[in-house]
Amino acid sequence: MDDVYLIEIRLGRTKWRVKQTIFAIALTFGIEPYMERHPHVTLYGPMELKDGISHQQVLDAIAAIAVQYDPVPFTLDRFEKREGMHGGVIAFSVRPSGSLKKLAAEIAEALLPITRSHNAWDARPEQKWFHITVANRLDLTKASAIFSALPGPDSTDNPPAQRRGVLARILYPIRTCLFPEKDHLIRPILLDEDGLRITVMHGEQILAEYDLLEKRWVYEDHRHDGRSWQETLARFRKHAGFERKEPCPHGAGDILLIADLHLGHANIIRYCSRPFSVSDPGEMDRVLIANWNTVVSPATRIYHLGDLCYGKNVPPAKEYRKQLKGTITFIAGNHDAPDPATLSSALIEYMGMQFLLIHDPAMAPATFDGWVVHGHHHNNDLRHYPFIDFEHRRINVSTEVAGYAPVSLADTWSLIQYRMTTGNTQPILLNYPYTE
Repeated sequence: MDDVYLIEIRLGRTKWRVKQTIFAIALTFGIEPYMERHPHVTLYGPMELKDGISHQQVLDAIAAIAVQYDPVPFTLDRFEKREGMHGGVIAFSVRPSGSLKKLAAEIAEALLPITRSHNAWDARPEQKWFHITVANRLDLTKASAIFSALPGPDSTDNPPAQRRGVLARILYPIRTCLFPEKDHLIRPILLDEDGLRITVMHGEQILAEYDLLEKRWVYEDHRHDGRSWQETLARFRKHAGFERKEPCPHGAGDILLIADLHLGHANIIRYCSRPFSVSDPGEMDRVLIANWNTVVSPATRIYHLGDLCYGKNVPPAKEYRKQLKGTITFIAGNHDAPDPATLSSALIEYMGMQFLLIHDPAMAPATFDGWVVHGHHHNNDLRHYPFIDFEHRRINVSTEVAGYAPVSLADTWSLIQYRMTTGNTQPILLNYPYTE
């Protein structure tokens, strides 16, 4: 293994959610020895260097290509099963953007002459399977049985306990008590992610990482809780528009909407794959409040649809409210303390359309035939609660789905009108580009 290299993209924002799901699958089906402990998307390899080739030549070849690229987006999707080189593979499917596919193909073209790849697909990059391994080297029959028991993309069910192996059934309650922070439910994933660095593995160690924002190799401090990665994440927020640079207040006649700021809540960073450090929720607070105030003027009408802040040691909601601009109406969320100034819902009309503003869409009256604007679900179930669901007339303005800043109702109304006029009523997952 010491002579084997691998070119990959490690997960960033989504790492915790993916590892949590992998752990739950391994625990449920008793396949811990086969589970992937370092989730990643393989770009090239595993490989060995041809005689006379140094790893510096490999790094130089990658850098000559990578310097042309910004962060490469992709989407984590449903479970898949395939037969790999060493047995059955259970994985998350990855829907690559055009830039990710092009990057992988160009790296393959550059490295094939100077390496011996162990991956047959490196010579056929147009057929490359982009995925994140859950478990590998499985008996093919066992892999099929596990895959058939996993929830499908439209399912909310969890494989029941009796599907676990005997040992797993015995250890399950013990591990649940020992690791209460682990979520042992298996839920389908649909999340957007961005490759911020290209990682070169040498055996089990990171040789170097090419930072696509800084355009340079990083040779140390590769930890995701380290200073270097947090600086990369901060640069990414500005690049993606998740951290606003310049004030751009909306017109006085517009109405702005957002839900689920969850200020002060460190764990929401992991639960909802937010681009912040879990060790510094104060940084998240500063960015989200600044984003709010860049698009809101004192006269702007804005609605916050529940869950303003959360946590035992966070300041009271009134301290956060004082920092936010605008003429604000607060809708109550399930994590908000009772407040007589907070509404349970609000009904507004805009350009001839009715919008019911409420935290949890399940609380909307079944007879309401307008559009329900809500939060509560964050980005945890984008298949059923995307940014715009034309079939059910729902608009999800949770902070992660909205793009970490309030959403313009005027812009949303225009988008709905355009899509309905063209007959394209496919759901819009997020209020920002996520694959291209």
